[in-house]
Amino acid sequence: MDIFETKVVELEKVEFHNPVVIGGFVGSTLTGFIAASYIIERLGMHQIAHVKSPHIPPISVFVGKKLRTPFRIYSNKAGTIMVVICEVPIDDEGLYEISSALLSWIAERDPKDFVILEGAPVPQIVAEHSVYCVADEDKLKEFTAKGLDAAQSALIMGMGGALLNECLAYKLSGVTFLTPASVNIPDPGSVLALIENVNDAFGLQIDTAILEQSVKDFHKQLQELMSQYRQAYNKPEKPPSESMYG
Repeated sequence: MDIFETKVVELEKVEFHNPVVIGGFVGSTLTGFIAASYIIERLGMHQIAHVKSPHIPPISVFVGKKLRTPFRIYSNKAGTIMVVICEVPIDDEGLYEISSALLSWIAERDPKDFVILEGAPVPQIVAEHSVYCVADEDKLKEFTAKGLDAAQSALIMGMGGALLNECLAYKLSGVTFLTPASVNIPDPGSVLALIENVNDAFGLQIDTAILEQSVKDFHKQLQELMSQYRQAYNKPEKPPSESMYG
């Protein structure tokens, strides 16, 4: 075996049935990766393969009391959903080789759609987590009919962008769901927004109760921090009738 070969290493054979493939990767934010990891956990998915490449940093990840490689592929029992995650950044030199090998393997499973989950980096927590869809014209019509918003323009970079390019080469349906996400503070609201849109688009019925509670707790903590800050600097809180923006 060539140790410098980039390939998908299967751990078990799975019979797929036109699966929806979801990808979440470490990039300018962790939002897409966290959302994909949440889907894996809530749907009880199991690892079926990993990507081997000299372009992937030699790092082992300890997850679920097991040592795992950082670039992993998961499936549900029915073979209708596949999730691909990578917990480490990939340098630009390896993006084409890895995305080409991965899409070649996925294309053989006759996927319905390849959905990239992304967080668009913003400097602070946003008040509303709008999610925008990037796809070809037919898919945009399908999703907007379900109430999803279409992006006017977007630049998808890193592993997500490389995989979307390969979707074009293999004539597969490539889709991105994009939402603003803070680069400084992990925001469960951005993850929740992505999961809700995945549910609406594909009817996956992923349970969001834990995320919804996390969002409530997060905003409660923010309010407490803001109150402490005002007290520390002797700044009175604005009356409830005033806008938070002044």
